[in-house]
Amino acid sequence: MNTATLAQKSMLITGKRVQLWIDLFFCLVLLPVMIYLLPIERWFQSNTLFVCLLVAWLYTVYFVNRFFTVPSLFINRKRILWALLVVLAMIFITYLLTRYKMEFPWQNRPRPGGEPPRRPMSPARLRLHQQAVWFLFVIVMTFSSAIGLLGQLYRQRARRQELETAKNKAELSLYKAQIDPHFLFNTLNTLYSMVVTQNPKTEDAFMQFIDITRYIYNNTNQDYVDIDSEALYLQQYIDLQRNRLNEFTKVNFNYSNDGKHPGLTIAPMLLITFVENALKYGVSASVESIIDITLKVEDGVLTLATSNPVRTKPTDESHVGIGIENSRKRLDLVYGKDYSLDINETEDQFDLTLTINLKNHKP
Repeated sequence: MNTATLAQKSMLITGKRVQLWIDLFFCLVLLPVMIYLLPIERWFQSNTLFVCLLVAWLYTVYFVNRFFTVPSLFINRKRILWALLVVLAMIFITYLLTRYKMEFPWQNRPRPGGEPPRRPMSPARLRLHQQAVWFLFVIVMTFSSAIGLLGQLYRQRARRQELETAKNKAELSLYKAQIDPHFLFNTLNTLYSMVVTQNPKTEDAFMQFIDITRYIYNNTNQDYVDIDSEALYLQQYIDLQRNRLNEFTKVNFNYSNDGKHPGLTIAPMLLITFVENALKYGVSASVESIIDITLKVEDGVLTLATSNPVRTKPTDESHVGIGIENSRKRLDLVYGKDYSLDINETEDQFDLTLTINLKNHKP
């Protein structure tokens, strides 16, 4: 499971927990306090049934609005219509509760023991009763709507991250597809030239090519691979390319890892483009050429440095640097601000330094 997926799940879990705590706070603390501030004791003595109905109705309004009405506004037009109908129904039922006067005709009859009958509710008390019911209804609707909107906000953010992750994966797949055929084409050219010239190292070269192809096949769909495996892959590629070099070109490759952060990983086949670029333009058939490639990991930070003279000029100016540009885009998508790529290019020399903070991307 990659980092983006974990972040999405973490966001959803956090959102659900926040909403749950708010629901509990409102239902167990805030709403009971608001009801207690009203003349609930007098109402309870006058008509217990009304108080029970009112409390049950307020909790019903909260949960219906929280889990049905508000989410329906974000689904489709048909659900929006149903949501509006539910709101109107809740308003109508609340209106009926405000007309519940809490006294009935039979309450005015003589009571056992000679107690005087209850007097009907005065207009002022009735108006106060109606205002209290509407006040509680508006508070419950407002609070439940706010919590419902908060839940939708978390879901929308998670959804946007999911779409962004899917988009990034699609772009990464595209960049990989652009890089891998380029590598395979160059390697096959090397093998072909060795076969034509009957190079005694041809068999070893084919075995190296098989190992490299197996690595590509096993890891092309992986998000991350072990850094030591990637370094071995680069070593095999360089050894394979040495078979086509003459005595004028020398390739130096050094890899070191201080091991302070075991388990470091890297996006697969991310470094091959820079190595391939150094070999492609630094090889000479008649002039001495030294290509230096250094890969090291110190305190969780990877550094790749390549240095090569420019012995071969690109024949198609429209494709100059397309591999490096694709790799830069892939670096942006995978590592964001946790990398730097510095290129110093002159007419006769090409130096590149790539640093990646792998500590921030441990699985």
